[in-house]
Amino acid sequence: MKLLYNKYFLTLLLAMGFGPALFAQMTITGRVVDPTNSQAITGASVLINGTTRGTTADDKGQFSLSASEGDQLQFSAIGYQTLTVGVKANTNRLTIELDPSNTDLNEVIVAGYSTPQTVQRTAGAVGLITSRDIQRTNGIHLQNYVNLIPGVKVEMRTIAAGNRIVIRGYGNQTNFNGVGYKAYLNDIPLTDGDGTTFLDDIDFTTLSRVEVLKGPGSSAYGNAIGGVVNFYTERAPIGKTSISQQVLGGSYGLFRTNTSIKTGSDNTSLNINYGHQKYDGFRVHGGSQKDFLSITSDTYMSAKRSMSVFVGYTNSYDLLAGEIDSVAIREQPESSDPAYVSNNASIKTESARVGLSHNYQFTDRFANKTTLFVGGQIIDQPFAAGVNKTNKVKFGGRTVFTYSNDASRFRPTISFGGEFLKNFNFAKGYGLSNGILGALRSDLEVQAMQYSVFAQAALQIAPRLTLSAGAGLNYVEYGITDMRAATTTPLYVNVSGYKRFTPIVSPRAALAYQVTDNVSLYGSVSQGYSAPGTNQVVVAQTGVVNYDLRPELGTNYEIGSKGSFLTKSLTYEVAYFTMAVTDKLVPQGFAATPTVPAYSITTNAGNVQHNGLELAIQYAHRPSAGAVSLIRPFVSYTYSDFYYKDYKSDNNSDSRTVDYTGKKESGIAPNLLNAGVDLESRSGFYLNGTMMYVDKMPINLVNNHFAQAYTLVNGKLGYRSGLGNHINLDVYVGSDNMLNSTYSSLVFLNLANPANNRPLAYNPSPKITVYSGAMLKYIF
Repeated sequence: MKLLYNKYFLTLLLAMGFGPALFAQMTITGRVVDPTNSQAITGASVLINGTTRGTTADDKGQFSLSASEGDQLQFSAIGYQTLTVGVKANTNRLTIELDPSNTDLNEVIVAGYSTPQTVQRTAGAVGLITSRDIQRTNGIHLQNYVNLIPGVKVEMRTIAAGNRIVIRGYGNQTNFNGVGYKAYLNDIPLTDGDGTTFLDDIDFTTLSRVEVLKGPGSSAYGNAIGGVVNFYTERAPIGKTSISQQVLGGSYGLFRTNTSIKTGSDNTSLNINYGHQKYDGFRVHGGSQKDFLSITSDTYMSAKRSMSVFVGYTNSYDLLAGEIDSVAIREQPESSDPAYVSNNASIKTESARVGLSHNYQFTDRFANKTTLFVGGQIIDQPFAAGVNKTNKVKFGGRTVFTYSNDASRFRPTISFGGEFLKNFNFAKGYGLSNGILGALRSDLEVQAMQYSVFAQAALQIAPRLTLSAGAGLNYVEYGITDMRAATTTPLYVNVSGYKRFTPIVSPRAALAYQVTDNVSLYGSVSQGYSAPGTNQVVVAQTGVVNYDLRPELGTNYEIGSKGSFLTKSLTYEVAYFTMAVTDKLVPQGFAATPTVPAYSITTNAGNVQHNGLELAIQYAHRPSAGAVSLIRPFVSYTYSDFYYKDYKSDNNSDSRTVDYTGKKESGIAPNLLNAGVDLESRSGFYLNGTMMYVDKMPINLVNNHFAQAYTLVNGKLGYRSGLGNHINLDVYVGSDNMLNSTYSSLVFLNLANPANNRPLAYNPSPKITVYSGAMLKYIF
């Protein structure tokens, strides 16, 4: 009787004209963009699930279609992961952010040289790591996925700290942190004003993308002779709210948790993540504990205006085991340097940073992106012979204006802007013996500042030929105030000083030819520079300010090709470069005297030649039927012929001067080979495997000490699936260094040779490790 009543009631509503309201179609408009640069994804497909109805985004990423409440809209594009968004009663405009996949990466839009372009159309070598690549590992160690990029090598001093990135031979000039490249997190500079990049306060498990511009980037990014690294954190999907918990455990006391809340409306997204990590460590006195909090938000206020906010906080404590010699690494790799243990050597870091990025589209052709940031760090670092206590405050901004006109025959693209970065560092050094604090050794206030202006233009001078040219004008200056009283010792000399380097113009020009829609060729010439650090400008032991010191300069010539075949299933990238580096910084040592301790003065005394070949190939096979949904083998190779062209121990040219001309550059392996395969099944099971080979390399200038070659094999097996409409599950097991190789990821270079001919250069990495974990997500 009730069923009959409902039937008559529904018929009455239809007769009274309420049918259209119950099943009304609404017009949905919106835009499909890349989340890291807000660039339009042209040609993105928009389909209503279960139907053949849909549309395609235009060249501005905009779309419009009719849909009903409850419909599921599916958004997809070549090179990007598919996203499904439900239509609600109040849905009228959507801003869709698509994350890159791990296939067809030549179609992904990257930051480029100040003007976003697809990988294929960027006239330079670009390495790209996506969230799918990161999921191939446990996500904790940057080297396990970034090292798959040819020409790039991440090195780690400890089991969870001391990361530095080497790009085409630049990044390992000092034995601590990284120099010679520029790094950004969500457009916030990680590199300090003196050119040093500190990565230990970054939560790598929250990354969704890593972009590496290889080769000099000084024409748009300043102090970046080796290249530029852009890190981006994970975003919350538009139109969805979820909470997730990840738990990971493994060898040597590894325990990691991530708790994440993500919420997204039609035009906003918010991701809050808290991470806790603990490691007992592979070596004696090698433990680590870290806590991370990150907040990432995107807001699209209108079709023309958007804003992104990032807030990050880190509290970490990493023990230092010190370096051991070539015999100890073979026989007792878990051992430590007793001097480090007795002083409880460690790095305790507390840091925070806040960044705000604003995009505004003035017209269809003219736009601006501006980022402002502020951050600070407190670093307490006891070591074998003392303790350093440093407080840092950093602030600055970057703005880029872009103009493009695809309607013109020349399709001009113009970008111009500037960047400002300043550090206030307050650093004190004390003696330390057996954990007992000694006398004050140094008390410095350091102000380091970089600022630059840049411009670039590109013209399509023929139907498939594009010429681009640009330059950056770069400034670097340091101010150092010595706060120690001159009366602390009669021999003490105040080391206050100021240094402003001559402004450097860094040009770049490139020619790109689009052979077909899927294959491109390019050639480029560019210049970059790397300024000396504040510790090289001021000689603390003598109070001398090194006024004549000059930045290293590099001129890079490069040719390359990118493309895809077999309906974009097979993609490749190849590049050959040759870079001549002049004014290479060389330390000149001076022995102690009765009145002055031993010290070194850095001089511009060397030239280095870098010749390299980089190759990457991947094939993605997606069977239309059967149990397997994806088979993706990949391989990358790097050949480096780096040598000292005119390189001496000093520029005195006397009997004590040693000529290293013709020797191979220390710290560079001539051959790097990476390979792997990804397998995915329709039922949710997946298998990932990688192999990394690092060749034998010299570790000192004279080339009579070498780090031995090694091979790493890593693997991961898991199951990833949705349990109903609201729960996602990912469970996995994995193993790193499955061949149980003995190796040191980071080697201290160019150390003085001791009497036993065994310098303490090695930081042993773990033997074979295993881990397992699970991630449970609930979608509201």
